[in-house]
Amino acid sequence: MMEQALAGKMTSLVTELGDLGVFIGMFLESSVVPIPSEVIIVGAGAIGVPVISIMIFGSIGATLGSIVGYALGRYAAMPVILKYGRFILIKPHHIAKAEAFAKKYGGYSVLIGRVLPIVPFKVFSIAAGITRIPFPVFITCTLIGVVPRIFLLSTFGMALVKYTTPSLLAVAGIIAIVAAVKVAHKFYENGKDKTRKKA
Repeated sequence: MMEQALAGKMTSLVTELGDLGVFIGMFLESSVVPIPSEVIIVGAGAIGVPVISIMIFGSIGATLGSIVGYALGRYAAMPVILKYGRFILIKPHHIAKAEAFAKKYGGYSVLIGRVLPIVPFKVFSIAAGITRIPFPVFITCTLIGVVPRIFLLSTFGMALVKYTTPSLLAVAGIIAIVAAVKVAHKFYENGKDKTRKKA
């Protein structure tokens, strides 16, 4: 319920502020606020915000917002994160899985987590801070990972309204993302199994 209400407010914000609304929405989404990034980016594309603007402002907002999660993971006590995580829809098993994933794949976990919406990216940001992935690596992988996803989602939003040829490309991109999510999920399950065996 809270997530839906926030999504509605973000949609209104993007409609009213355009580029700036995309920046604010993605900053909040990537930090600690439970907002689906798909709502922000697809919505921006649908109302006519230029794709290049969505990519620039969305990528910068998402990258800066992710620093909040990284700082929480690196400097906040784990009991605090687990205690208050429920308020931002983060559950203990989310943190545990993302942490195991980050330990196994390092900076690549940030890249994969940003491109593929398996769990909210803020969880990966927190896990990156907990596992002390070098900050430059974290920022670089976040920025690289967010660009193609924003491009696909914004193009999809634009195509929903125009019904032009890009719609086919956008749909193909979304299908590719869904397929990649399944692959990444297997990575998760394998990582979880190995963690259990070690325990």
